[in-house]
Amino acid sequence: MKHLWQEIIKTALIGTERQALKAIPPDNKLSEILSCLDSSDKEGSLLSAAGAFALYQRAGKISFDKPPKQNRSESEQLLDCSLLSRQHLALILSKNAQLLPEWLTVAAAAKRRVPSEYLPQLLTLGQKQSNLRALILPVLGKRGYWLAKHNPDWNYVNSEITSKAWQTGNKEARRLLLQRLREQDAHIAREQLQKAWKKESGEERASLLAALEINLSMNDEPFLEAALDDKRKQVRDVAAKLLSLLPKSRLCQRMIERVRPLIIFKHNCVQVTLPLLCDAEAAAKGDRQTIRDGIDQSRYSSALGEKASLLLQMLCCVPPSFWCNNWGKTPQELLQVVDGSEWEKMLLEAWATAALKSQDSAWAEVLLPNASKFYHSYLGNGEELVVGLLKLLGQDKADALILQILLENQGKLLSVNHPAYTLLKHYQMPWSEKVSQLVLSSIQKYVEANKQWEGGMRSLFQSFALYMEPYVMEAAGELSAVVGEGSFWQDFVNEFLARLLFRFEMIQKLRGE
Repeated sequence: MKHLWQEIIKTALIGTERQALKAIPPDNKLSEILSCLDSSDKEGSLLSAAGAFALYQRAGKISFDKPPKQNRSESEQLLDCSLLSRQHLALILSKNAQLLPEWLTVAAAAKRRVPSEYLPQLLTLGQKQSNLRALILPVLGKRGYWLAKHNPDWNYVNSEITSKAWQTGNKEARRLLLQRLREQDAHIAREQLQKAWKKESGEERASLLAALEINLSMNDEPFLEAALDDKRKQVRDVAAKLLSLLPKSRLCQRMIERVRPLIIFKHNCVQVTLPLLCDAEAAAKGDRQTIRDGIDQSRYSSALGEKASLLLQMLCCVPPSFWCNNWGKTPQELLQVVDGSEWEKMLLEAWATAALKSQDSAWAEVLLPNASKFYHSYLGNGEELVVGLLKLLGQDKADALILQILLENQGKLLSVNHPAYTLLKHYQMPWSEKVSQLVLSSIQKYVEANKQWEGGMRSLFQSFALYMEPYVMEAAGELSAVVGEGSFWQDFVNEFLARLLFRFEMIQKLRGE
């Protein structure tokens, strides 16, 4: 049979004009068929021979066993979406991704599920964007969970905590497993990591150690303290970061002792002394403890200099409540003391970072009205600080704080210099109706006062339409009367109103109104 096929190939390569397919003796079933071909039709007989040979090979193959029958997904318990809600989701997934978190949140509150046709796309989004996962899971429905089991890329949905999965999974899968276990039982999760610790690569150790941030407590402190001696800097940095989130940890206490003589309250002012040693000098003189605790020049700020950069890093690990207790001052009093001083920006940035680490909402409430002073931070984390402090306050308190600032500054035009500008820019939670109305009024005043193109403010105002109470639609319509025909603000107003209207209809339909 092999010789026969080679003969067909040879004839095809040479060409039938130069050599016809040789006669084939009828010594088997296939050759019996081939011997009946019309040899006068050279091209036709060659093609027929090749076709017959291919068919013969296919007919001789043993068919595979039928794949096991897949179990169907369970009956749905969540409500289906209306046709309009499906259309809204389609538009969001195609070109309005910023609205997806709100669609998912409202759908979950209304006990609705994602339409089946959009499950693969949404599950893939969850794989790529971990921040969406908590919003996606409640709206998947039974079919979504069933579908996720059939694609390993979507294992974040059904990550079963088994010894086999822990031993054989890839880095991402094992990290997800450990996170899930931390949510269920933090103690068992830590023990699981400790058992595998010595066998893991440095990269794996760092990735898995970061999962301990979930339900982090002082019970994790001994293990994290030991991890500060790891040979890999990547692991040491993760351990130091987690320990800095525990105000009572030995690392935080060491930081307090380091900065205590450097930051002094005297004559109603805060006096700052820079540390004598930089990290290289400290290592040379045997003071490796500071470097072990994660304080080095890897986060150097040229605006501060070497020693001040090290001091800032240390201050970020000192719970701000320490200064209140040590000096007998309230957060508000301390901010007044450092107002206008040489080290004001550094101290505010340090206190903001430390307040976020220690989850001190009292300090967050005092620091946020001064956000513009530390937003352009030395360590480049100003946006992270503002967003984090707003979340720390919670929606109600954050809304009340911004409302108060807006009311106190109604005579000021909403621009980059407005006291509420930085907060509004990063207030990524649903706004109350009062805040929405005040901001809407401020936008109208800005449009009336500025007859020149302001691309940056236009973009910012468009982002406000993502969080405003959509029921201010009627009042927002007054913007159309402010801009004249052909005004460069006209496109902005149309887009702004269209986004508000879209959200209004989206929420109504999901709620079944």
